[in-house]
Amino acid sequence: MAETISEFSKNTQISEHTLRYYEKEGLLKPIRDKLNYRLYSEKDYEWIHFINKLKRTGISLKEIKRYAYLREIGDETIAERKELLLKHRKTLVEKYEKAKENLSLLDDKITLYQKMEQAQKSTE
Repeated sequence: MAETISEFSKNTQISEHTLRYYEKEGLLKPIRDKLNYRLYSEKDYEWIHFINKLKRTGISLKEIKRYAYLREIGDETIAERKELLLKHRKTLVEKYEKAKENLSLLDDKITLYQKMEQAQKSTE
């Protein structure tokens, strides 16, 4: 199965402009037909879905490019790829802990205001 950039764009919901940018940055490497049109394969689908998952974690494009470069080299980079993901995981955990702390602060303040409103209603 090979799809043109317009078909791939439609099926992945990623703009053609973004796909061309990803190619320019070395993230995607579609094959080319005789007329030099881009053709995307099932492997490209799998890879773009993984890129999207990485992006949702907040990883930088620079880190995704590094990961892509290491992936292209092959299995001898497994340890480096794992380390890159572990480093990003640590960053995510730190952000998650900070977000939990901030939510707790907001919850405490909301609870205080609810008690204050109840006290106002009972004095009216």
